[in-house]
Amino acid sequence: MDFKYIHIYRIDREASLRIDKVRQDVAELFAKCEVDVREPFPMHRDASIDKTRIFDLKQPFEAQPARPEPAPDSMSLHDGFRLQRTLAQSISDRESHVDHVHLLFTHLMTCTFSEEDGRYHGRALICGTPSIVSVSGIVEAPAKPREFYYLQTLGFQDLSSLKKQFAAKFIDYNDGRMTEAAVGYAMQALFFFATDGDPFCDDRDCRLYNSHWQEDLIRTQVEKPKFCRMHGQLASKFKIKR
Repeated sequence: MDFKYIHIYRIDREASLRIDKVRQDVAELFAKCEVDVREPFPMHRDASIDKTRIFDLKQPFEAQPARPEPAPDSMSLHDGFRLQRTLAQSISDRESHVDHVHLLFTHLMTCTFSEEDGRYHGRALICGTPSIVSVSGIVEAPAKPREFYYLQTLGFQDLSSLKKQFAAKFIDYNDGRMTEAAVGYAMQALFFFATDGDPFCDDRDCRLYNSHWQEDLIRTQVEKPKFCRMHGQLASKFKIKR
């Protein structure tokens, strides 16, 4: 484990995400690192950030069409790796060293393009420098229960009532479970560096499991947030308190 400093950046307008709690849990696990909390990551390069947007989910970034007229209440989607490169330009040379890990939280919806099925998919986490945890991605990227979508296909139009019916089975905006989920993604981002690029686990009960369903996310990060045996052993080698 090469890094010694972990910098966590606050997020604006997200009362349900307690950054101080994220810092506490990270500092407890990575006890030999200096962990600080900073003001929101500088987003003054608005024009550059806007250039990372995507408009056609079935086209790679290089083939994206010209910006269309925005649809009412449409969510802004961004290519996660292009966004990462843009934000990395704001990190000083001194803190670009491998000693430093930058972990930022944002409302921007991050996506990555998959060559397997030829389309973009929402992501809650983009690992690297800086590592990006998308609050919108926590809500939108892991799928909700199949029954939720089934009722929608049957013409169930009252989204508010539908969400209340399944509230226990997925994390929504301004959700009290957002912090626990954020901690889990923070751990995955840090294990990306601690394991030289292998942050995920195949064990469905490990908190490093790459959850594609909301129910998996809730189980591994909220209900039973623990490492599997293998990653628990790795944690000990990293001098991490379990």
